[in-house]
Amino acid sequence: MQPDSFNALVAEIAQVGLSAQVSVRGEHLYIGLTIADAPMPEPATNTLRTLLYRIDLAELGLADVRVVHVYGLTAPKQAAWQQKFAIAPLTKADTDLMSFDNRFSAVFYFPLMVLTGIFLKAFAPIGGLLQGIDIWFHEFGHAVVAWMSGRRAIPLPIGFTPVNPERSFFVYVGVLLLLGLLFWAGQREQKRWPRLLAISLAVIQFGMTWLMSANTFDMLLYFGGIGGEFLICALLIVGYYFPLPQYFQWGLYRYPVVVGASFTFFGSLWDWRQVRRGLQEIPWGSMWGGDGDMERLAYGHGWSHQQIINTYNTLGTVCLVAILAIYFYTLFKQHRVWLLLQWRQWRTDGLNGR
Repeated sequence: MQPDSFNALVAEIAQVGLSAQVSVRGEHLYIGLTIADAPMPEPATNTLRTLLYRIDLAELGLADVRVVHVYGLTAPKQAAWQQKFAIAPLTKADTDLMSFDNRFSAVFYFPLMVLTGIFLKAFAPIGGLLQGIDIWFHEFGHAVVAWMSGRRAIPLPIGFTPVNPERSFFVYVGVLLLLGLLFWAGQREQKRWPRLLAISLAVIQFGMTWLMSANTFDMLLYFGGIGGEFLICALLIVGYYFPLPQYFQWGLYRYPVVVGASFTFFGSLWDWRQVRRGLQEIPWGSMWGGDGDMERLAYGHGWSHQQIINTYNTLGTVCLVAILAIYFYTLFKQHRVWLLLQWRQWRTDGLNGR
């Protein structure tokens, strides 16, 4: 930081009525205030915090500053009080809703989208009108199992997915080609997650198409309806944090997608919790009458009622833990300095009996 930058920062602080001395060491900014201007630590610290968020710190050579130390000086190198706080200056990404580096989007907008989906599901009139979202995810769950196993399938929004039980080399190559395009797009834009996703799905596709027995395929096909309500929705929810190639415009579409996926995921999670408590029945039957997925699992593959209940509840719990883990990991990653300072302050207050 050059002398001119020191003078500029001192001038900015003087404009809020405080006389200051400043110095910088790495990520730490030290500000000494004249005790006559700042007899109480809290008002002065709050004023400085607001000021440092308002000005462009990068122009002052402070782009790397993450912790600010404030002192009330009675004399040079003699402090009557001291405070410190974390700071993360606003960046261009923080004002861009399409950016995956937007800290407000990652920490605040994400739970807002999730809560919006939960509210829509819980509000009966709206939840009933949007039932088609649940149907779509359910049928898409069946179709994904079929496609990944090299079978033809058409998910219909009327609660039915016709599936050809015979393997199709055309389907296998078609899905593999799409995964190859995803990998190529990720490679072209140097995005890691699309490449990892494409490779992982290609390996799973090979195993499900050529190594999995017909009986296992049939079981997974019927399991995949409600399984899709958990797995597909959970993947879309956590996908909020992972950029895809620009072609998909995922930075924009992830917002409504998370609302819709949360609508179905948390609705299914609640329903199966109620089933486990004995307050609801297992969803037997189908929309069009006759046997449904649960009958096929129970009577076609020998699943007990308790096995069905435990399996879907466990799947829902694992998905929920994964969602929370990624959210809190992102929270800590982007705000670790502030969180660590709060933790240390809490421990200090505890040791001092405050």
